Amino acid sequence: MFSFQTFKDKRYWILLLPFLIVYIVVAIFSSGYFTGKPILALLFPFLSVMLFWVTYHLWKYVGDKKRED
Repeated sequence: MFSFQTFKDKRYWILLLPFLIVYIVVAIFSSGYFTGKPILALLFPFLSVMLFWVTYHLWKYVGDKKRED
């Protein structure tokens, strides 16, 4: 579940900045596209958040596995 230890992890902060920048740029430059397709306007934030957390946990899993070996 949720823990504050995530915020102490450098992987979180390394991934957060690029994801936020890409999210904001895409949201600004494709806002006209999303107004014509409202389902995509709802889907885009959900998929962005899912992609962020999947990437974070995958990177954390692989890093922890390498550290064990």
